[in-house]
Amino acid sequence: MIIVKYCNIDIIDDNDIPYYLGKLPVFMQNEILRYKYVRDQKSRLLSRLMLQESLEDTGSHTALLNWKRNANHKPVIDNWNAFNISHDSDLAVFAYTTGNTVGIDIEKRENISYQEIIDHFHPEEQEFIKTATDPENSFYRIWVKKEALLKALGTGIVNGLNDFSCVRNVEEYQGNHWHLKELKIHSDYVCYLCHSDYDEKIIIQEFKCPDI
Repeated sequence: MIIVKYCNIDIIDDNDIPYYLGKLPVFMQNEILRYKYVRDQKSRLLSRLMLQESLEDTGSHTALLNWKRNANHKPVIDNWNAFNISHDSDLAVFAYTTGNTVGIDIEKRENISYQEIIDHFHPEEQEFIKTATDPENSFYRIWVKKEALLKALGTGIVNGLNDFSCVRNVEEYQGNHWHLKELKIHSDYVCYLCHSDYDEKIIIQEFKCPDI
């Protein structure tokens, strides 16, 4: 089973940041406050509050203290489920799985110059985007799929973006079949979930901050 939580970062008023920071361990508070801009602080704060709620939902009330990053800088919680975080602009998303691994990515659609970026993509992806009815939308879908798969792997970009294709919603890479599921979180955003277990149930929940 995969649980996905999402929220708009403005569910927390800027003036309430100190209150919600106080719900987290001090080391995590300090990490969040290193970010200069308030919106960056809020996206990371809410991501960790969603993690905290998920830990409590699964009976792991004190496990947040076990937060660390592995050799590839991916956040992990010892002796708990695999999880992943993403945020862009006004939205933050969080996912955890009772299965093997999970990756999630979200990006807001913007008018960008993507032509140079796709030169680094797999040839099949380049052809798919260039011949699409809506090339920009196709670019975003491929880009977010690739990010989600790389995050599920937890290795980052090791062999280059052209080492694998994400044209289909099931792709074989590094000995696994990766299932890429689009999540309709918001019409202005593209969001994909990547997991390796075909029949995993996916539950999507809008996160609500506890009242002050």
